[in-house]
Amino acid sequence: MKIAALGYYGFDNLGDEAVLAGIRTSLKGAFPAASQLVLTHDAAATASLHPGVQTANRWRWREALTALQGTDLFVFGGGSLLQDATSARSVLWYALMALLARKKAKRVLWWGQGIGPLNAPLSQMLVRVIGNQADAITVRDEKSAQLLKEIGVRRSIEVVADPAFALNPSSVSHLSQPSGTLVALRHWPGVSPETLARATASPTTLAIPMHLPDDLMAHADLPSFDWRREQASVEDVLGRFAVAELTVAMRLHALIFSARCATPFVALSYDPKVAALAKAAGQDDALLSAAEATPESLRETMQRVRETSATRRESLHAFAQAERVRAQRPAAIAKEWFP
Repeated sequence: MKIAALGYYGFDNLGDEAVLAGIRTSLKGAFPAASQLVLTHDAAATASLHPGVQTANRWRWREALTALQGTDLFVFGGGSLLQDATSARSVLWYALMALLARKKAKRVLWWGQGIGPLNAPLSQMLVRVIGNQADAITVRDEKSAQLLKEIGVRRSIEVVADPAFALNPSSVSHLSQPSGTLVALRHWPGVSPETLARATASPTTLAIPMHLPDDLMAHADLPSFDWRREQASVEDVLGRFAVAELTVAMRLHALIFSARCATPFVALSYDPKVAALAKAAGQDDALLSAAEATPESLRETMQRVRETSATRRESLHAFAQAERVRAQRPAAIAKEWFP
């Protein structure tokens, strides 16, 4: 069996690589003997970070189409691929790739997609067309499901969890000193990540830049773990979250990593998806606006979260277990097609 996947892969964004790693983990459980092809921006980086995959350059149409020959299952997603907030060209490009993949693959599965915004009528039309050609659609939240219905997608749409919840952390017994606090910030209009980073500083604070090199300068003078330079796998980075005392993050997948490992966190929201994750995990009181947070309010919240760590770990463990089951649902759908 041959499985192909397309998403925002090969761009040095650990969140998107975690999506791919989670998809691969779930598919490996359902189809242990299947070959896996990834259409990627950087074939060498993807092959290094995800050993065992076949790769094709997503920008070279002939190479990509040739590689897609004989595909049984085409996986589209996850992440926020279909949105025109930055540019309508993104929707156009992914729609064209989805149309071509539809001609090559026996089945097309949208995996945990985050949809929207879709402001332009052309964007809505393109997503409606490719949505109605998919064999099954799974999305990461109710808002995405509702938007698809509003623009005329008639396929059955199921809400599932982020694929990263299917991952297992690597052992980090080799670490001489596990980090007490992990920090994952980013630049955003109206936010001073450097100021927030300084408020988290301690002898055991470590920054995890999730998107390289963009996030490197967001952490002021904190020591950083460059997962690309260290040739760490996604599971290796997840392992660092498993042994941490606390996470402070703007980046969604840093918070997902923390929740997956039942590590208490402080969520700094710059986007509704961050607030949604914190609330779904029952951590509303650990949520701050990234634009409005001050060093004082951040330190106070960090202290409060530390003082209630045991209770939070219990609730986060239960949340992660439930999300793990939901994250594997798309693989179960595929298994129904290829028993």
